[in-house]
Amino acid sequence: MANSVDREDHSILEEADKNQSNLEFCYEAESPDEAALVHAARAYNFTLWSRTPNQVTVKLPQGDLLTFEVLHTLAFDSTRKRMSVIVKHPLTEEIIMYTKGADSAIMDLLAVSAKEEKHRQITLETQKCLDMYANDGLRTLCIAKKVLSTSEYKKWADLRHEAETSIDHREALILETTLRLETDLQLLGATGIEDRLQDGVPETIEALREAGILIWVLTGDKQETAVNIAYACKLLNSKDFIFTLNNESQETCESSLDCIVDKMRMYKVVNSTTSNVPMDFAPVSSVLKPSFGLVIDGKTLSVIFHGNLQKKFLDLVKCCQSVLCCRCTPLQKSIVVKLVRDHLNVMTLAIGDGANDVSMIQAADVGVGIFGQEGMQAVMASDFSISHFKHLKKLLLVHGHWCYTRLSNMTIYFFYKNVAYVNLLFWYQFFCGFTGTTMIDYWLMIFFNLFFTSLPPLLCGILDKDISAGLLLEFPELYKS
Repeated sequence: MANSVDREDHSILEEADKNQSNLEFCYEAESPDEAALVHAARAYNFTLWSRTPNQVTVKLPQGDLLTFEVLHTLAFDSTRKRMSVIVKHPLTEEIIMYTKGADSAIMDLLAVSAKEEKHRQITLETQKCLDMYANDGLRTLCIAKKVLSTSEYKKWADLRHEAETSIDHREALILETTLRLETDLQLLGATGIEDRLQDGVPETIEALREAGILIWVLTGDKQETAVNIAYACKLLNSKDFIFTLNNESQETCESSLDCIVDKMRMYKVVNSTTSNVPMDFAPVSSVLKPSFGLVIDGKTLSVIFHGNLQKKFLDLVKCCQSVLCCRCTPLQKSIVVKLVRDHLNVMTLAIGDGANDVSMIQAADVGVGIFGQEGMQAVMASDFSISHFKHLKKLLLVHGHWCYTRLSNMTIYFFYKNVAYVNLLFWYQFFCGFTGTTMIDYWLMIFFNLFFTSLPPLLCGILDKDISAGLLLEFPELYKS
């Protein structure tokens, strides 16, 4: 009897372990990159078993569970371009800080080890892998760690607590403590995560360009990754003249801007029948006629903004069919949008799907948010929200066209009916000797705009469709009319 019970309990335990191993986890992350890393770790049998604010449990390939105590989480911000987490190892009792972020932010913080040559060789090999990932259109990240002693961590934790409880300059003090700890890192590796284009993105961009809309891309990705994606979504063409601006000093940046503008003017003079060619907005490109494109990084944008080179920058970009700004911070994105909106006197539309795009969306005349894996911050800050980028085509070419014609026709309709009504009263005064006698009852005059003639203009402004949706989508050039 006892043996049968033991065998039954053992079989129940085996079945429970089997059921647990077959569990399908649904991971929720702040960004798709973090979710991809967790799924990749699980593919190698390192499974994130549970996550609480104070603990992280990981299941190893042998089936053992390791529970790490989370001591601090240093959140990501656009200034540092990285995030860190401080944990206590359950077996060695070591206090370790793990950091992940952009390669430009991690590589400069690496410690110089005793084996200088080996350290340099590992860094070079990692950088080659990062460049290879970026050329393949992958989003790259570097991962590093730092082992802290108990006294070192305690001293830093006291400073962190003082900064968090400070009343004056709290954010600056918190940033200072974070930067003080994130030094002398040990490189662990690099990752490349595929950021697939949504369905219909190349077709949407091509249709918008045919409609006469100039498209700029403001992204925080590496330059190689951004350029690769730009070619994939047909923002850049192999036949186009692509200029690249990567300068860190004001003098070289100014000379580069002048040189590129001179090349554009020379090309336009050679391909024009007139001698006086104005540097105006770039026309819609065609297959037979190449256009200009500009690729610029965040450091160069900072030099332009702080060196009073905005006018030369605008003279350059208004001649480009496409502009690609890489390694941009959220603040730089909003500054670029405001600069174009205020100085070029154009209508701007910003579209984004993440928290880094909120400032840009709010700075534009029209903000569009895409809700998805990046969260709902962009949607909450936008004027319109869509589920996929391809819906922007119908939003602009169809509903934008209809809205424009409806509002204009409704306004003209209101003016027309009031002018006709007032002219009737005016001509009647010639027959009554300008005595001020009303032609109709006073109440009818009041209800003329309020009831009798209010419905037709409103119906025209709501239901009027001068061109069908199919034709507007088939011929994007109608948007310009």
